Amino acid sequence: MTSEEEKEEKRWSKRRDAFVDAGLNSDAAHELAAQMMMRDRDPYDDRRVCVECEKYMGGFCLGYLKDGRPTRPLRFILQRCDKFKLKKKKAYETLSRD
Repeated sequence: MTSEEEKEEKRWSKRRDAFVDAGLNSDAAHELAAQMMMRDRDPYDDRRVCVECEKYMGGFCLGYLKDGRPTRPLRFILQRCDKFKLKKKKAYETLSRD
């Protein structure tokens, strides 16, 4: 295994564990971490999950408001979002590819 493969495997494991900690069951966390690994390999794939975004707080999206209130996003679904802003690396480096 190359050092790049080891790094990718470590990132996958951290993501899976973080998703389980955030409430996903083990199988879903495994699958999402795998989807994100494939996303990371594709330089044209700009999809994100809400938990990577600085506007996602306490289960709500502060980027999209409905009647002045934050919305509940599809937090574990890879998607494109024009309101997305990557969380700071120090605070969120285990889940982000950037």
